[in-house]
Amino acid sequence: MQNTTLTHDGIIIELVDSDELLEQAVKDLSSSTELALDLEFDQHRYTYGFNLCLIQLTSGNGICYIIDPFPLASLQPVYELLENEQVTKIIHHANNDILLLDKLGCHIHAVLDTDVAAKVLNYERSSLATVLKEEFNKEIDKSQQSSNWNNRPLTEAQLKYAAIDVIYLHKIKDKLVNEVKQQGRYHWLEEENQLLEALTYSEPENPHLKLKNAFRLNYFQQYVLKGLFAFREKMAQQFNKPASYVIANEALVDLAQDYKTDIHEWLNHTKGIHGGLKKPKHEALLKKALNDGIEEAKAHNISHDYPENRWLRPTRTPETEQRKEELTKVQKAIISKYGEYASRLIITQSVINEYSQSGKLICLKRYATDIVMETAAEIGVDLPAPSFKYHN
Repeated sequence: MQNTTLTHDGIIIELVDSDELLEQAVKDLSSSTELALDLEFDQHRYTYGFNLCLIQLTSGNGICYIIDPFPLASLQPVYELLENEQVTKIIHHANNDILLLDKLGCHIHAVLDTDVAAKVLNYERSSLATVLKEEFNKEIDKSQQSSNWNNRPLTEAQLKYAAIDVIYLHKIKDKLVNEVKQQGRYHWLEEENQLLEALTYSEPENPHLKLKNAFRLNYFQQYVLKGLFAFREKMAQQFNKPASYVIANEALVDLAQDYKTDIHEWLNHTKGIHGGLKKPKHEALLKKALNDGIEEAKAHNISHDYPENRWLRPTRTPETEQRKEELTKVQKAIISKYGEYASRLIITQSVINEYSQSGKLICLKRYATDIVMETAAEIGVDLPAPSFKYHN
């Protein structure tokens, strides 16, 4: 669908799929101080990698722009708009959008996340559909939620779905922020948004060890797994398929564990193998990757011992249990005062576990730290000074 204009709930939906249309859209959007933003992307679902498929933007003036990045020469004009600190960007559940933009070289500023605002208000469920239903009694169609956004041309249903993710955000923001201010929690929202803006994209360290049951392998097998993981990434990129579609995670770990197996038999009797990998040339590449990993592990004298901490449980002593009980009391008092779901922004089980094990109170937020310390004092729990560095 090209150069299509649709409407939904009185809002014009304009597809931006040329550099000329992008220039006009950015010129229109630049006149606003508040923009609603959402991204559609594919993250190892239909294709290889973490890829931008659409950008939805509206200033609330009755036009929603659906920007298709595929035919455009550059998205730099959009990035400059998103980086403008004088323009508020209203987003619902911004984490992945911010990470993808950072990966693409766009460092967004002035974020206001309405999902966080709902959590601050103690929403049990804070999805966009839930907020629209509870605050405006409006039902939205989510049938395109698992749509393949890589496909072109885009359908009318896809364009309307993409637009719905932004066209109500100005109203949602106004209502939720007003309620947050009435409850005296606006500084919570401000700090949470600052933390979101500070998110940066990075590739995980030793991703092969994050596969299920990889921790059960010995050091030698883990070394072999690392090479197999790298091979699978190359094949996934070549096939433009999610890596787990090329070789299922469980199968990859099993191969590393039983690395002396016959590759031809393994390929043809293992579930979760991409058909293209069974071609003779790719079978040969897999066999080489496996043998190279084995030989390199031998050359580096990699041990066949197992990691000592593979089934390590947290230490339990009278001191750790006492500390856990103390901070759990504080958590319960916070829940009683602020609500179960809002309290999850303030204190989490990981904070309690860390304090139980180390005796250090690790907090990342100013407002949360203040609440924890004040609540502890109110109920007579003596906590140490927080151990952390405040974010800027």
